[in-house]
Amino acid sequence: MQHTISPDGRVRKMIRFGTGGWRGVIAEDFTFENVRRVAKGMALYAKEQSNGRELKPIIVAYDMRFLSPAFAETFAAVLASNGIEVWFMKDPSPTPMVMHAVDREGLDFGITITASHNPQHYNGVKVIVKDGRDAPVEVTDALEKIINALPDDPIEHGSFAQHVAEQRIKMYSGRNAYIDSLLSHIDQEAIQKRPFHILFNPMFGTSRDIMLVCLATLRCNVEMINFQPDLVNVRRIPTPERASLGDMEWMLQDKRYDLGIATDGDSDRIGLYDDRGEYVDADQILRLLYYYLKEYRGEKGGVVRNVTTTHILDRIARHYDEPAYEVPVGFKYISAAMDKYDLLLGGESSGGVKLRGHVNGKDGIFAALLCIEMIAKTGKTISELGEEINRRFGRTETRAINLPITPAEKSRLQSLLFEEKYVPKLPKASEKISYLDGLKVYFPDDTWVCIRFSGTEPLVRIFMEQNDAEEIDEVVAALAEDKRLALPVVE
Repeated sequence: MQHTISPDGRVRKMIRFGTGGWRGVIAEDFTFENVRRVAKGMALYAKEQSNGRELKPIIVAYDMRFLSPAFAETFAAVLASNGIEVWFMKDPSPTPMVMHAVDREGLDFGITITASHNPQHYNGVKVIVKDGRDAPVEVTDALEKIINALPDDPIEHGSFAQHVAEQRIKMYSGRNAYIDSLLSHIDQEAIQKRPFHILFNPMFGTSRDIMLVCLATLRCNVEMINFQPDLVNVRRIPTPERASLGDMEWMLQDKRYDLGIATDGDSDRIGLYDDRGEYVDADQILRLLYYYLKEYRGEKGGVVRNVTTTHILDRIARHYDEPAYEVPVGFKYISAAMDKYDLLLGGESSGGVKLRGHVNGKDGIFAALLCIEMIAKTGKTISELGEEINRRFGRTETRAINLPITPAEKSRLQSLLFEEKYVPKLPKASEKISYLDGLKVYFPDDTWVCIRFSGTEPLVRIFMEQNDAEEIDEVVAALAEDKRLALPVVE
């Protein structure tokens, strides 16, 4: 986080919004003082955008992280003190449920206190805008300017309880409407005909109650783990990737389940295990869902993915004479492309999936329910469908490597890659170089390597898709041996 010196000599931490909102380490960057500053900036921005019209209420929600309810109450109290009515979701709420509520109620803004998939010692603020969308860059840039220009004076916020008593803050629930929306897009009868056995892992997050209601409605037998808030064990990162799902993977080895489902802290990302107990990564989930929607449900529409996501989606789209688009990392870019081109599916390699017709952002709960429908309606297992896709569109291997970096290392790499335009020495000759988001090297055989900086953590991320694991290893070795690149560590 950057700092400035105020006129009285105090060091002020600058608020910066990344690809998933503003996030910081609790008690270091993410403090009650900074939350009040962000809330004050949000109030000023909302008033500025109203152009004198009556201000609409703003929804405030939170996840199951340490102090999230208290941070949410603080945020709500600042808004109320600034004359903005707040609809407060009193129970931990999935981000896609907040998106659904903002859209359904015709509101301009929603706020959720969450750091999504980041480690538990982080927290954050996500801003949802009109139609239930992730805040675009122009909104977060404007918010940054307003917030960082605020004087150092204490920010008025008053008592949350008093605001509630005086009806400036009202309790709100979009739960039933969101559940109804989820189930309306799923073939419930097809799922109910089969006695599914599912292991569900909400990863200490907000999907717990919503998913259980949906699975019970679909007559699924469910066993659940990691459903209580994890307020202490910061080593268990709530992201549905294999490295964080060891306990779940162990339980799946006896093959008693048809499917294992995991969602991240705010329920907008998904991870899966198949009936054999094999991990199904995000790229595979996207291939499966897009292929299922095209081949088995006969739906029309193209696809959009970010720069770090499998190109197999493009091959599937070409086969059905549909367009495929590539956008930067940040789900707001996927949602915008889906709207602009009326696309069927959008996704990212980190587990985010959006389907046309549901909420205007990624939704891990909806993606999970659609995967259950896919198995029920095709009569095939995930592994069988995966092999079907491999036969028709080719088999590739993907890998992601996250490397912690210091500010000095980040500055050096930024200069090397994006000012000097240095391209690492790789095993294959490149066909194209792109700087759409980070550095991406495309090869003639439709494989690629991408290096970019995380928008939420001090990490450099390396993504690659190659024809097999051996080619992946060759790329990793080449990056590790590149003395000019001098990456901190290559796994």
